[in-house]
Amino acid sequence: MTKFIIRRILISIPVLIGISFLVFMIMQLAPGGPMAAFGQNPRMTAEQRAAIAHNWGLDKPVLEQYVTWFFSMFRGDWGTSFVTRQPVTQLILDRLPATLLLMLTAYIIQQLIALPLGILSALKRYSLTDKVLTVLTYIGFSMPTFWLGLILVYTFAANLKWFPSGQITNPRDPAFNSATYWPWFAANPLTAIGSLAAHLVLPIITLIVVNVAADSRYMRSSMLETINQDYIRTARAKGLKEGTIVRRHALRPALLPVVTNIALTLPALLGGAVVTESIFQWPGMGLLFISSITAADYPVMIGIVFLLSAFILVFNIIADVTYAIIDPRIRY
Repeated sequence: MTKFIIRRILISIPVLIGISFLVFMIMQLAPGGPMAAFGQNPRMTAEQRAAIAHNWGLDKPVLEQYVTWFFSMFRGDWGTSFVTRQPVTQLILDRLPATLLLMLTAYIIQQLIALPLGILSALKRYSLTDKVLTVLTYIGFSMPTFWLGLILVYTFAANLKWFPSGQITNPRDPAFNSATYWPWFAANPLTAIGSLAAHLVLPIITLIVVNVAADSRYMRSSMLETINQDYIRTARAKGLKEGTIVRRHALRPALLPVVTNIALTLPALLGGAVVTESIFQWPGMGLLFISSITAADYPVMIGIVFLLSAFILVFNIIADVTYAIIDPRIRY
């Protein structure tokens, strides 16, 4: 197992370098390039733009810019935002807790609902239960996220006033960032938890409706393929109970494709849900990414994209290791 892990990590190093090169070059091809944020200011002269480009090293050859950026990134210097003049790492760290809070909560609830529904639908194939779940999942999967979010805001926030329409705290509470929010949370735990719970309800519903539908169908397909294998029929012929067959013989092989889905989904959680965070003005990574695109904030954009690319690579390694744990044949 140790050799397997080391081999996967060594293979990932050149892949990460290649990803960094592609991310940097793609950002260079963005309309206006790195100087787009300054080109929007009509009062800035050509001399001032040239001075800014020289100070930021944007007048150097592209490959030289890439080498400088690459080594700066791995030293922890991700640059400074063109808009807020704050370090990019600080901006990301300020937004990351909000994203993790929303996305991990939604993801845990999503899997607790989707996996049992998928297993139940597979075991009750073509029954009334399976047909009802199939109809509901197709409705959920076909529902646009932005439409569902707006309907929830209009119904439960604007009309019924059961839940807040957005943000993460009440206006009288501190803004959500690492400097002010957590001290206030520690001093007012009950108030903070109640406020968080109320603000989480509508975004979480928006996220899980579509994702539960997709994941439950994915689990159903994987379980159907597994329970039709010869060793499952042999277990039934030996007289084992159906619950024992599902838990001990069918579930682990059926989880292998699901592990792939989880490994590809988890990095996206760190990037935030762009549409959902925009609708509910949730101050996470998704909203930061949208605002950086709108303002052509080049360092923030490239920092977020590279971070997500690196996380995808890391979670793919974790998925490979998980495969080897679930199915020992893979490690050989």
